[in-house]
Amino acid sequence: MNGETQKNEVERDRFDLEQDILECWKVTNDIKFFEEQGGDLNVLCKYYDQKFDRLWNTFEMLIKEGKIL
Repeated sequence: MNGETQKNEVERDRFDLEQDILECWKVTNDIKFFEEQGGDLNVLCKYYDQKFDRLWNTFEMLIKEGKIL
């Protein structure tokens, strides 16, 4: 991880977790849009892999720090 990524993770809180969850919920709409536009679903898969990784990292960090139970 680079310094910027580590800094952002340190500053995250439960509201960031909520936003990460809401961002991941858009997956079905994005799939439909990509299909309609003839987009490469592999690109969308990589994009959502990153979103879900961020969500999971935020969740793990908040549990470790005792900010959520």
